[in-house]
Amino acid sequence: MKRWIRLVLLCAVLCALCLHAAAYEIPADFTGMSLEQVMEDFRTQNGLNENNFSISYRNTVTGETYTYNDTKFMVAGSTYKLPLNMYYYEMEREGEIEPTAYLSRIGTTLDDAHYQSLVESNNEISIGMLYNLGEFRDYKESMRKYFTMTDEEIDYVYYVDNYYCTRMMMDALSYLYEYRADFSEMIGYMKQAQPNEYFRAWVTDYEVAHKYGFFEGAVNDVGILYTPEPILLAVYTQDTAGTVVSDAAALLVAWQEWNLAQAAEAEEETPDGIELEIQYVPIPEEPAEEEVPPAQPQEPDVIQPSEGQPPQPESPQEVPQESAFEWWMVAVALGVFLLGGGLTVMIAKPFRKKLEEEESEEEPV
Repeated sequence: MKRWIRLVLLCAVLCALCLHAAAYEIPADFTGMSLEQVMEDFRTQNGLNENNFSISYRNTVTGETYTYNDTKFMVAGSTYKLPLNMYYYEMEREGEIEPTAYLSRIGTTLDDAHYQSLVESNNEISIGMLYNLGEFRDYKESMRKYFTMTDEEIDYVYYVDNYYCTRMMMDALSYLYEYRADFSEMIGYMKQAQPNEYFRAWVTDYEVAHKYGFFEGAVNDVGILYTPEPILLAVYTQDTAGTVVSDAAALLVAWQEWNLAQAAEAEEETPDGIELEIQYVPIPEEPAEEEVPPAQPQEPDVIQPSEGQPPQPESPQEVPQESAFEWWMVAVALGVFLLGGGLTVMIAKPFRKKLEEEESEEEPV
């Protein structure tokens, strides 16, 4: 009987999805719009407000974020299974529990419980996993390991019912993505879950790892969208059109694709729209310096006389500096010799006269 009820409810959701498929059209051009303006337009067109809509978004590459009503506690549906399974996977890694162990409280092995909880969204097994940790409040306290909210920020309803907020789910997704190598099996199961529904309804070009939730008018989904810049997204709704969750995911993917296309065009073109073609030319090696031979003396130009003019005498050639220096020395030496000879004659003349006088006195009369 429960299975039939689930099938009827699922059919109702699918019908609602089909009826609303054409209600919202994603813009083809986001020129001049900020993400806040895009999401405000989305809320207006879908009649979304603080009572029926909550969203948390983060681009894991650029760090771009957007939140709306993200601390409002709303019916979580099966999205509570995201942090619950994370908790068990970490217990396995730390050696506190064996993945092959049969847990009577759950009714199967832990390995099978992960698959049933994440892929099939089996409620009975998931509730068994929950109470295997202790009382309901014990389980809720354990889940806070993944959340950043303080005691003052957490509403009391969190501890007494299946209520979460998208900020908590974003914290859990951020932890899951950061340590994704430790949760490879879990993420693999999330990629198998509910193809063609929730986030995966319109996002078909990229892988999506998600954990959806549906319960008493609440239609939710939380997960990782593996776009060129992977997206973390958590969307909670209450009594809204069925495709709001799917539309929100498709809108944010389109927003990213448009911005990446604009960035690619900007890189290909200059501000003037001229494509740049850069050619790399190798720099030639500098040649070795060549020895320059000494300049040879040039012969003086001979000027030919014009007709009717007498030939001009050739100008005397310049005497090399060394020859001029030798003639100067000869001239100085000659002058000194002549001067010395003259002085000798002048000095010797009185002595000679006196000598002649003495000789004349000695001659007999």
